[in-house]
Amino acid sequence: MNSSAKFIVWDWNGTLFDDFDAMLTCNNIIFERFGHAPSTPDTYRQHYEIPFSALLRNQGFKDDEVAALDELSKEIFHDQYEPHAASINLREGAEELLRDASKYGIQSLILSNHLVEPIRAQLKRLKIDHLFAEVLAYANRGVQFRDMTKGEKLRHYMKNQPVRAGNTLIVGDSTEEIEIARTQGLISVAITGGCVSEARLRAEKPDYVIHSMRDLKPILQERGFVS
Repeated sequence: MNSSAKFIVWDWNGTLFDDFDAMLTCNNIIFERFGHAPSTPDTYRQHYEIPFSALLRNQGFKDDEVAALDELSKEIFHDQYEPHAASINLREGAEELLRDASKYGIQSLILSNHLVEPIRAQLKRLKIDHLFAEVLAYANRGVQFRDMTKGEKLRHYMKNQPVRAGNTLIVGDSTEEIEIARTQGLISVAITGGCVSEARLRAEKPDYVIHSMRDLKPILQERGFVS
């Protein structure tokens, strides 16, 4: 790579991986198991926040409940979620974009609050693992939300990459990616239909808001990533 190298940083859950329904289902199992009402899609998108303890608080869990259930809730989520993930696909149009990015020499990274090995397993299942330079996520359940944040992981990775300002674009379905872009000087693209409502995304003032993966190609052309 050289100083003109370009990067697309992709969030995984709810962005590339079309798993919103599975995430809602699995989190509702947790909410109901511990005596709280399940979330509707609209309510969940209004309450969604990272780390998971913040989502629990937004869902009405008290601090003492959160402290007692934090680790257990993660275990329940992962045990319920992974069987669902085995049949989930990418968002429509995502694979075409990834292949186009590879064709133009753009480096694709995954930046996620999920776990490295389950993500890699899905990439292999979907036969797209060769399209990614790196998967930046948590090593295991024990360090999830206790290790470096997504922003810290990305900053650590990018400091050794030959990239200029304006040559890295981050795509995500939550306010977290917009904040990362703001603090690290990246181009932010918020995609609707994931874990956060469109109103919340727009309130954070990303550079772009899109509704499907196909809406991203004109942005890549505008920014000189592809022709």
